[in-house]
Amino acid sequence: MKRHGPLSLKPFLTSLLHEAYDDKQANLQMADLRALAAEYSMRLDDVVSTLIDLVNEGGWHYHHENGEPTPLSQELSEGEARLSASELNKMTGSWSPVITDEG
Repeated sequence: MKRHGPLSLKPFLTSLLHEAYDDKQANLQMADLRALAAEYSMRLDDVVSTLIDLVNEGGWHYHHENGEPTPLSQELSEGEARLSASELNKMTGSWSPVITDEG
């Protein structure tokens, strides 16, 4: 993840996102991500960029407002620039981890 610099925040953010999902027991929405970013004094676009990467790697789903899983553009997470407010505002759906049968 280029946005995160030499020390990647991805493992830390991935853990926080899973914990937030487990605590809520429901899909995460932008309000949840904003609260998480504020609680840990981090940038919202770092949190969302991590989620976009996780969606593109197959570990999480992004759900359109109608509940359907929706693919996200890889370009959103690959740029050198931060996600803009308009890009963040377009993400009005919700996020959930992929649930797998481990048994």
